[in-house]
Amino acid sequence: MEKRIILLSLFTSLIIMAWSLTVSEIQYTTLPGSDNTYPSPYAGKKVSTEGIVTAINYKSGAFFISETVAGAYSGILVEESQAQVKVGDRIRISATVRESFGMTTLQDITALSILERNHPLPPPVILTTAQLTRGIEAEAYEGVYAKVLNVSSTGRKRSSNRLMVSDGTGLCSITLGSFSSSPSFHSADLGSQFSAITGIVTFSFGEFSLNPVTKADIEVNQPVSVHNRSWGKIKSIYK
Repeated sequence: MEKRIILLSLFTSLIIMAWSLTVSEIQYTTLPGSDNTYPSPYAGKKVSTEGIVTAINYKSGAFFISETVAGAYSGILVEESQAQVKVGDRIRISATVRESFGMTTLQDITALSILERNHPLPPPVILTTAQLTRGIEAEAYEGVYAKVLNVSSTGRKRSSNRLMVSDGTGLCSITLGSFSSSPSFHSADLGSQFSAITGIVTFSFGEFSLNPVTKADIEVNQPVSVHNRSWGKIKSIYK
């Protein structure tokens, strides 16, 4: 009997270890699924993973985590509004993988521990605007902390909180107001030039978009200062 219990315990431990995954392992897939949203191969399964909190208060209070080195498939949305986490927390989490409106998420948390506070965020992945519009390539950056460089806005799309921007490779969507601390749309943003826009890549309403988390994530190109030239002293022709 004792031997049987030991074997059962070892078997259970092996199962638990088997479902301890990286974020990339949870996210990675080449299969589009029935709705072409590339669902996780672990959908419906309980997993454990680790990551750094890159953004909080997304919509109803959800947050995002990333691997220590951001890259393709390195980020994921955690749909849990009661978790007391902060940006920069390195956490370990056990939860169930579920698909939610086209995004792979972690839900129904059974354990969450903070391993470290104030961990540096990974440098955002530099993407072209075209990469956020091309099917499976954009899918690879769902939930990822990313940045586009040297873009200009070309107009709004559908709603007042979405800007269309391009770096010359193609148009992509910037969604404003997704986080409680993120900026909102202003008419002055139309036609603006941005040196960089940073945020989290999400999928909604059938398209991918980059979501700035704070006002500091939007870097507007400053106009070049033009100094008045000195033309010297002009003598009057009148006496």
